[in-house]
Amino acid sequence: MKKYLLFASAAVFSFSAFAQTNSEAKIGIKNLQNEKIDEENSNYVVVKETSIPNEKAATDKLIGTSYNVFTILGDRQNQVVYNPAINTVAFSHRQNDGSVGGSGIMSWDYSTDGGNTWSVNPFQTTPGLNGGASNGNRYPNMSIYNPTGNTNPAMAYMVEVGPGLATGTTSGANGWANTFQASAMFDGTNLTETYMVNSQASNGDDNEWGAAGLYTGTNGVVWYASTNSDNASGVVADNYSEFYIVRGDYNTTNNNFDWTVANTVTQTWNTTLNGTATYGMAGLMNMAWSPNGMVGYMVTMASWGTNTMFRPYVMKTTDGGTTWNNVNDYDFSQNSVLQCAIWGSGGGAGPVRPFFGSYDMVVDANDELRIFAEIGSGFTDHPDSLLFTYASRQSGFLFEVATNGAGWDVNFVDSILVDDYEYDATNTLSHFVRPQASRSQDGSKLFYSWESTDPITTITDRSLPDVYAVGHDITGNMWTPITNLTTGTAANFVAAYQTVAVDVIENGADKNYELPLVYGTDASGAGITDGLSAPQWHFMTGLGFDNADFTLSTPISPCLPTAVNEITRVDAELAIYPNPATDMITIAVNGVENFSYTIIDIVGNVVASNSVQGTRTNVDLSNNAKGVYFVKVDNGTSITSKKLVLTK
Repeated sequence: MKKYLLFASAAVFSFSAFAQTNSEAKIGIKNLQNEKIDEENSNYVVVKETSIPNEKAATDKLIGTSYNVFTILGDRQNQVVYNPAINTVAFSHRQNDGSVGGSGIMSWDYSTDGGNTWSVNPFQTTPGLNGGASNGNRYPNMSIYNPTGNTNPAMAYMVEVGPGLATGTTSGANGWANTFQASAMFDGTNLTETYMVNSQASNGDDNEWGAAGLYTGTNGVVWYASTNSDNASGVVADNYSEFYIVRGDYNTTNNNFDWTVANTVTQTWNTTLNGTATYGMAGLMNMAWSPNGMVGYMVTMASWGTNTMFRPYVMKTTDGGTTWNNVNDYDFSQNSVLQCAIWGSGGGAGPVRPFFGSYDMVVDANDELRIFAEIGSGFTDHPDSLLFTYASRQSGFLFEVATNGAGWDVNFVDSILVDDYEYDATNTLSHFVRPQASRSQDGSKLFYSWESTDPITTITDRSLPDVYAVGHDITGNMWTPITNLTTGTAANFVAAYQTVAVDVIENGADKNYELPLVYGTDASGAGITDGLSAPQWHFMTGLGFDNADFTLSTPISPCLPTAVNEITRVDAELAIYPNPATDMITIAVNGVENFSYTIIDIVGNVVASNSVQGTRTNVDLSNNAKGVYFVKVDNGTSITSKKLVLTK
C-alpha cells in the first residue's frame, strides 16, 4: 500500500508504508518542501532514448529551458494557455537556464501563430523578487488578458501567479511567504510585479502556499485560488485551513491588475498522524470556469465530516464570482461505476473507499464541472491511516467525475496500467500520471490526457512516458478511442511532465481539435532523469482529434456488458471479441494471410502466444485470472496492440 501525506507546503505525496528496496514501491510524488535542498545537490543519470521514426504530421518545437524541472510539477498549474482571438499560445516557466538572477525568476515563451514559431524567454516577469525579500518564485500559472474585440497580440497582456519563498529560507523550513503576481504587455511594457499574502495567521506561523487555476474570465477579470501553510512546528494545526478565491481586475489607469480576496473558504478537515505530527486532510486546490465566465468552481481534494474518504470539496459561483456556495457532498463509495472498479478496503474484502489523487478539471457547455481524476483504493477508515492507499497497479483508474452542483455522475476512462517510476539517483523524480483536462471553445467537446508507458514493451512503470488522450463529445455523449498521441513522434518515450492548455486549438492545420501541449526532456532530447539538471521544454503541434474520431458510445470498462465493449474494440485492422471476456476470445486481423499474437498480463508476463495461418484464431484464456491484458498482433508489416479485460 501507499500513503498519501499532505505536507504544509506540498500537494499530495505518495509514500510506501515501509522501508524501500529497489524492488518495492517507489515514492510517487516528490516532496516539494525539500526542493531547495534538492537544488543544492546534483547527480546526473542518463537513460538512452528509444528512437522511433516520426510517422505523424505533428512537429516538435524547441522552446525555453529552465534551471531545473521544478517549475512544472503541479497537475493543477495552468501553465500553458491558448487564446483563439489572437491565435496565441504561451507557456510560463522559470527563466532559461543560465539567465541572470537564478532559477527563482519567472519568464515565458509565446507564439502568435498557433504554436508554429516562438519567442523564447523574451523578458523576465519577476525580476524584482519582492525588492530582494524573496528567495525565489515557484510553480507559475499563466493566463492571457485580451481586451474585448482585440485581434492584435501586441495589445494583450500576459498574467502570472505562483508561490514565493522568503529570503534565507527553504520551502522545507516554512519558507513559503506569499504569492507573486505579474502582468505585462507582450513587448514587456507595463510590467508590474506584486506580492500578496491572502492568509490570516492564527498562530503567527501561517504563510501563503500555492496558486492554481489561473484563468481570465469576462470584462478583464482574472481568477486564481491559493491556500495557507504552517509547516514550522511539528504539529500542523493550520495547514490548508483556509482557501482563498482571488480576483484580479484590470486597472485601465495603471495598466495592471488590482488583486483582492473575493471569498475565503473555511472547513474543519479531518486529521491523521504521521509519526508525531498531525496533518489536516486537505490538498492543493484548482479552479475552472465556464466558457462565458459566469459559472466557476473551486475544488480541493480533502476529508471532512463523518465521511472520511478523500474526495472533492467544491465551491460554485453562478454570477461571475460575486457569491460562492458549497456544492452538495456525495458518497462516492455508493457509486456503481466506482464500486465495480475500485478495490475494497482491508485487503479487498471490505467496503469500497475511493481515494481521489491527481486531477485536473474544466467546465463544459452545460456549466457542469468535469473533474478528470486518478482514483485509487483507500486502505482503511482508521484515523491514523486515512491517507493510505493500495499501491497495486490494478487499484488505480482514471475517471471523469461530473457535477452541476446537485447530482454527480462518474464515467470510467481507463486503467492505470503501470506504476509511478522514480530513477534511483540522488535527485530522483517520479514520472506520474499528470491528468490534464481541456475543452473546445464552446465547451461541447472535452479532452483528457495523461502519461503512461505502453505495457506491451514489457515495462511496467512510466520510465518511457508517452501522452495518451481521449475525447468526449457531451452533445451526443460520444467518445473517441483512447489514443497514444506521441507514439511515432519526437516525443515518443520521452514526453515527461506534459501540461496542456484549458482551451484547445480548433481547426488547426492537422486536426479539428489540437491540444496545446508542452513536455520536457533533458538537454539532449532524451528522458529526464535528474530533477536538478536543466530541462529542455518542447511544444508539439498537430496532436489531437478530428470530428470523425468521436465514434464510441462509451470507453471500454470492466463494468460494461460484453456487447457494448465489443463495439469499442473493432476497427479496420484488428478485432478482439468478446471484450470483456470470460474464457474464449477471437482474434481477427483483416487483409492478411498470416499473423502472430502475444498476450501479456498487467505485470508484463506472456500468458499466450502463437503464429496463425489465416485471418483469425480462437484463444482459450479460461485458466487465466481476471484483470487487464494486452494483445499484441504482428502481421509482418506493422504491430498493433489492444487492451483485453477478463471478467470471469
